[in-house]
Amino acid sequence: MKRLSTGLEQIECDYSRFIDLEDEDPETFGAGHFVLYPDGESHARFAIEEHYTGTDWSDPDRLPTSWSWKAEERTRQPAGDYQWSTHASGRVQAADVDQLIDHARAWAQSVRAQTLRTESFDATGRAGPGPAPPSHRL
Repeated sequence: MKRLSTGLEQIECDYSRFIDLEDEDPETFGAGHFVLYPDGESHARFAIEEHYTGTDWSDPDRLPTSWSWKAEERTRQPAGDYQWSTHASGRVQAADVDQLIDHARAWAQSVRAQTLRTESFDATGRAGPGPAPPSHRL
């Protein structure tokens, strides 16, 4: 548990301009115990939920035996409302917590890349890459 908290806090520190780490209650919010969001936005999230053997989240002495994770985005439905859609997910055992931290770091890196790409296009006033230049033949 401490290893996961420390790893997520390090990711939050490394990507502080791009993401926020929230402690949430999956019973209330439906996402997870630890949730990463793009900074200032709520259109995407990386949610981690703890799983226990022989107890539940209300036990103050609980120790997770595994974690499930999911990367989600809010997508518009045909009726016009938005729902969370999972585009990647997995589960890791307590002994493999570093794999979970790696997944969270990869998600944070993708948020950073998307943010920098958007900022780059905003700075140039372009909506995306321009057409390829014409080829020159000698």
